[in-house]
Amino acid sequence: MALVIPARNEAPRLPHVLDIVTSDQPALFDEIIVVDDGSADATQEVAHQFPQVRVVAIRDGRPGKGKALRVGWERSTADIVVTCDADLGSLQHAQLSRLVWTLTSQRQLRLAKAAYGNSADDSGRVTELTAKPLLEVFFPSCADLQSPLSGEMAFYRDDAISLDLPDDYGVDIAILLELAQRYGRSAIAEIPFGIKDHPHQPLSSLGIQSRQVIRALLERVERLQIDPQEPIPESLITQLL
Repeated sequence: MALVIPARNEAPRLPHVLDIVTSDQPALFDEIIVVDDGSADATQEVAHQFPQVRVVAIRDGRPGKGKALRVGWERSTADIVVTCDADLGSLQHAQLSRLVWTLTSQRQLRLAKAAYGNSADDSGRVTELTAKPLLEVFFPSCADLQSPLSGEMAFYRDDAISLDLPDDYGVDIAILLELAQRYGRSAIAEIPFGIKDHPHQPLSSLGIQSRQVIRALLERVERLQIDPQEPIPESLITQLL
């Protein structure tokens, strides 16, 4: 089993995540891979302080979460891949193992995701203002998901390497939608992870993330020729794709 952690400029918060995942006994993961996605800080040096961790560095000048994840699971040999964001200050022991246990204990499941209990006013702004409204319009079967953009996931490597995924922040919604389309909504489970503690980003960064999430979602709408529940202006689709 492999854990892949994409990290870009996360030197201050990465140690908590690595402390948690490397101190569990017995060890849950055969491989722990941190993909340093072009960091300008000491992210790579921090990861090297943990002997159980393999560090892969991307230095091509084109950072992206989706690309970092793909590099990580392509370097792994495990049948099951778990992903975790590097800035998750609220990560606790046994949370990631619950994802794995849920995935493997129910034959129909292909994806287990973290679900966070933050109130709407204190949860991810991209989730509440972008992802959830668009899921209601285009993918209503997935509109009940509490945290569709959560980065804590467990899935099978065979699925991971066969998916056509974006290189950027749209990767989380793309994984969800492609597996839902392939196997049905019943193949996806959410596991309560409590309250999420992670740094709030400026609106400028969130605007970029929102656009990438919208693009990833609309690309799958176009590919699957899905009719929306409500009319969407053609100019908006043209602008975002």
